[in-house]
Amino acid sequence: MTADSIPAPKSLNYRTVGIVAISYFTFGAIGLSFAIPPGYASPIFPAAGLAAALMLWSGNRAWLGVWLGSFVLNLSVSWLNADLNLLSTLVACGIACGATLQALLAASLVTWQIGKSWQEMELESDIIRSLLLAGVLGCVVSASVGVSVLYVAGIITSAAYINSWWSWWVGDTLGVLIVMPLSLVVLYRKYSPWNNRLKTIGIPMMLVLLAVAGVVTLASNWEQGFRKEEIRKHGEAFEKLLQQRYIAHREVIAALARLMEVVPDMNYEQFEYFTGITLKDNPDIFALSYNPYVPFLQRKEFERHMSEIGAARDFKIKERDQSGFKDAAKRDVYVPVGFIAPLAGNQEAIGFDISSDLIRHDAIKSALRSTDIAVTAPIRLVQEKQDRLAILILRPAYYDVKSDFKANAAKVMGFATGIIRIDELITIATASARVKDLVYQIDDITAGRQALYHSNGALARGDDGYMWRTKIVIADRTWELKVWPTAEYMQKQPIPVAWVISIIGLFFTALLQVLMLVITGRTSLVEKKVHEQTKELELKRDELQDSNAQLKALFTLSPDGFVALSSEDVVQFVNPAFEEISGIASNDVMGRHVSFLDIELKNRVEFPGQFNGIFAYFPAPGEIAVRYELVLQHPRKAVLQIIGIHSDAPSVSRILYLRDITSEAEVANLKTEFISHAAHELRTPMTSIYGYIELLLHRNFDENLRREMLQAMQRQAELIVNMINELLDLARIDARGGKDFRFSEVDIHGLLVRIIADMKLGKASCNILLDLPVSVVNIVGDETKIRQAIMNVLTNAEKYSLEGTPIKVTLLVQNNEISIVIRDQGIGMSAEQLKHVGERFWRADTSGSTPGTGLGMSIVKEIVEFHHGHVDIESKLGMGTTVILRFPQSH
Repeated sequence: MTADSIPAPKSLNYRTVGIVAISYFTFGAIGLSFAIPPGYASPIFPAAGLAAALMLWSGNRAWLGVWLGSFVLNLSVSWLNADLNLLSTLVACGIACGATLQALLAASLVTWQIGKSWQEMELESDIIRSLLLAGVLGCVVSASVGVSVLYVAGIITSAAYINSWWSWWVGDTLGVLIVMPLSLVVLYRKYSPWNNRLKTIGIPMMLVLLAVAGVVTLASNWEQGFRKEEIRKHGEAFEKLLQQRYIAHREVIAALARLMEVVPDMNYEQFEYFTGITLKDNPDIFALSYNPYVPFLQRKEFERHMSEIGAARDFKIKERDQSGFKDAAKRDVYVPVGFIAPLAGNQEAIGFDISSDLIRHDAIKSALRSTDIAVTAPIRLVQEKQDRLAILILRPAYYDVKSDFKANAAKVMGFATGIIRIDELITIATASARVKDLVYQIDDITAGRQALYHSNGALARGDDGYMWRTKIVIADRTWELKVWPTAEYMQKQPIPVAWVISIIGLFFTALLQVLMLVITGRTSLVEKKVHEQTKELELKRDELQDSNAQLKALFTLSPDGFVALSSEDVVQFVNPAFEEISGIASNDVMGRHVSFLDIELKNRVEFPGQFNGIFAYFPAPGEIAVRYELVLQHPRKAVLQIIGIHSDAPSVSRILYLRDITSEAEVANLKTEFISHAAHELRTPMTSIYGYIELLLHRNFDENLRREMLQAMQRQAELIVNMINELLDLARIDARGGKDFRFSEVDIHGLLVRIIADMKLGKASCNILLDLPVSVVNIVGDETKIRQAIMNVLTNAEKYSLEGTPIKVTLLVQNNEISIVIRDQGIGMSAEQLKHVGERFWRADTSGSTPGTGLGMSIVKEIVEFHHGHVDIESKLGMGTTVILRFPQSH
């Protein structure tokens, strides 16, 4: 089937548009599933190839389905990323327009360059040009439009523009190079040559793509594992430094608690002196404080004592609500801030009862239970104006430290407290381990996963697929550290091995497909050529068979004989006419040497001694064929004309032609006899006329004798005229074949009556008896010719009968046949004479005493036979003759 025989695409209905859109969406989703991190660039976008194929198939009518499929696909991506809004909708619309324009341009370029040849893709040039135009050139459109839309929308930066364009173009190009031919294979699977390509290309290419996908998956998994391991190491380094920083702060707090136990009567100047170096070395420690453990009964005394030795002259235990600080309410125990360093910026915190806050109170209880370090959940500092998270690290101090846990709990002195800003703690602790563009997040699991820290700001987004997490035990609390890469981090990584492998694999897959298209195209061309040649051979075979059949029919129906001899002088063919002419059966000579044919012919010729074999009838090479005559005696006497010719055919070297010319020889003899008879018959009366003329010219006769001589000359002249008229009648009948006959309804009854009346009128002694039926008898014929035939028979009957002897004419009607029976009682004829009646110039009376030309009965037979009748003659010598003219009856 040629490209012209593939049906033209029809207009697409809504159902077909929907199928196109769903197909594009499905192929696009498959392409996005091939995305390889980092960057998640897809090495192939099959929907681009499908769109180009659909545009070619539909004559650019599938554009709406392509646009809808692309729009829904990109809108779904935004929805899955929880980013569905007006901007993402406009972006999806722009990308869909680019994809549609690309498919339209690809189809237009292909049809512009190679016309309808893309429907077959049999020539290498058509295949390569189609793929280069639709893929390499056409895919510039979607990449340019799509990436530009993303850039304008602020989704990608100018730095990422070129890389994004390149990845987009490569994915679309490979999609067109691989998927467009496969889609055409499916779309035109019912038509040649695509029907064969469904198995030879479609199935192998699917297997190759699966193999490439498998290799890429393995490489991608390995590379992802490598990236994850890299991120894990960064995370562990981060965790280690954070743990070390915490341990250092824990030791600082523990040392402060022991100092308070050793120097319980420390004043503020001493406290500030001992904490100053620590604060200087640890800038992430916002403040260090000592919070005495004050029972309610000792509150006033404690406040007076602190006013004397503390940082505030009017020291009061206080708490805070929404309106600000106020005196602490009555409670069993207070844990106010007694000493705090540095004092600057922390003045408001002096006297604040940390046990009045639920979070701090829980930490106090935890420290008292464990007699060791406790850490609060994230809090807001009362003295801090900024909205920053901090934690308190508390350790109880005792008046008399003993090994007995319960004894220690009863003698608690207060709490050494460190106020730590979380962001500064983590920033300072992990400065050497932090990697740019990695996201670090710490949540307090004990506090219900309350966020403690999030690097890169609260809006930073990363790749959860690479997330690494671990738990960190901080005193009595459990934190969770999560680390994952941002898109920027992934983009800065070396080109992914899996992506490179996939591009190389898909590129060679495309080359393999091109090779297979070329091979199948050549195969299709060869098959077409073979098919055309086969058809041509079949046509020639049919023509040859028809020619052979015609020749065989001609040879079979030909009245002439043919004998074909092979190059080994074996009889190959004998036609039926040869058997009939020669009397030699084909089975006796077919397949046998020509010598057997010579023997058979020699047994049948008139003069066997003069027969030298059939090779004698063939001319020597370069000579013209000569016609010979061969006379056979058996099985009948026949004269044959023989011509031998040489043949150039490989299977037949000689052909012997035999023609039965017996009739022609007889006709030639008849012509000779006819001329002899005509000359004889004409010469006799002419001699008489000539003699009388000689006498009349040279001698004088009396009037009576002279008159008799003239009368004799008149009779001889009449005889000559009658003879000439009869010859002319026969000549006209022979020459015109009855064309001068004028057929009409003829009343034989009336015709016979008129003929007899005319004869009796001309000769009174005429004795003709009529026996006619009562009814009218008609035939279809030429009345003049029928009258001539009847007159010739009656004239003969009267001529060969004694004068006055009755002649009986009977008209009979029987078996749809009309018979005119004329019976005389004349001299009659013998059986031998009866055989020659009707021959021209033959007469029963050879004495010449009865005048006549010998042509009368010939004319009778000719006329009756041209009326589809026949003549029957019955006669016995001396007993008269009966002539019956039989005509078919008209209806």
